[in-house]
Amino acid sequence: MTGINDYTFRSGRQVTQDVLTAASFLTAPEGTQALVFAQDTAFGQSTAGAVAAVFGALGADVEQLLVPQDALDFAPFAQQILDQAPDLLFIAWAGATATAMYTALDSQGVLTSTQVVTGLDQRATYPIFGPGADAISFISHYVYQAPDNEANTFLIDELAKTDAVPDLFHPDGFTAAQMIVRAVEEADGGEDVDAMIEALEGWQFDSVKGSYTVRPEDHALIQPMFHVRLVAGADGPEAEVIRELPAEAIAPPVADE
Repeated sequence: MTGINDYTFRSGRQVTQDVLTAASFLTAPEGTQALVFAQDTAFGQSTAGAVAAVFGALGADVEQLLVPQDALDFAPFAQQILDQAPDLLFIAWAGATATAMYTALDSQGVLTSTQVVTGLDQRATYPIFGPGADAISFISHYVYQAPDNEANTFLIDELAKTDAVPDLFHPDGFTAAQMIVRAVEEADGGEDVDAMIEALEGWQFDSVKGSYTVRPEDHALIQPMFHVRLVAGADGPEAEVIRELPAEAIAPPVADE
């Protein structure tokens, strides 16, 4: 949807920002071997394509290993990964088989054979990685422990009133609300559509994750991302922030209409 027309604005990140964050784990990507391990679905295929485009532009050689969505035995695929011996293994996985897949990779020694990178999903999914979680490098759109700013503190305090903590997609809703208020306030109560667009294009503002910019060319939301790891907590796995990547460092290419 990014860049599709003048009236569509993104309030969250896009796959390319995820992949650029993953690529930052490689200090010298030129000549390295990257392997995408994913399900053979639209999600897996699009992620593999994004990794090939981003890592390839950095000089890495990218291969993909796509698994049927109904697969239940992951040992053969783990062996294929070991045989290929990539410098970086990027995993894109969703659904009920995730625990079995990570268990197989762990038991076969994949997680300790190379740098394994994947996205950290919502908090309810933290346990799926099992005991091998400490061998995985995670990219994160957001964990509430990362940003230290007024908006994030406000979000944490509000959710604490219901005995909850912010989760992965809370920033997107928060940012969408900020953008709506901005558009309405700057455009005569929201009656002037062109003025609403003008108010949002190029707008720089502070939000839950830090400093954001609405890129005028395609309305992508330029924003920081994070490297994190999972550590043992009192109530189960918990995220620990390793590094914040500045927004411009992982800005995606401008989308064509």
